Amino acid sequence: MAITIEITAMKPKRVSGACMALLILFLLFAFVSMAPARLKWSEVVGLKPDLAEKRIRKDMPTAKFQVLKVGQAVTMDFIPWRVRIFVDSAGNVARIPVVG
Repeated sequence: MAITIEITAMKPKRVSGACMALLILFLLFAFVSMAPARLKWSEVVGLKPDLAEKRIRKDMPTAKFQVLKVGQAVTMDFIPWRVRIFVDSAGNVARIPVVG
């Protein structure tokens, strides 16, 4: 007894314009909903970095912080969960912290 298998090529199906529009709207909504409510915190200038972090965490609980000295070299990449806090020689926040 012999077993034969027939293999046929599958043709890709076209996605309708309405289906593609729904997919784009879904992805746009997902991207917007992940964005933080605020992008910068001017009220923390002059505070100590730990107090600034506490204040920023109220708006952005998942933030990862980098505390840097003013003038210190940084990378130019944008990371949506990173907040850089620049401190002066006295150890206080010197610039407005921003997302990125």
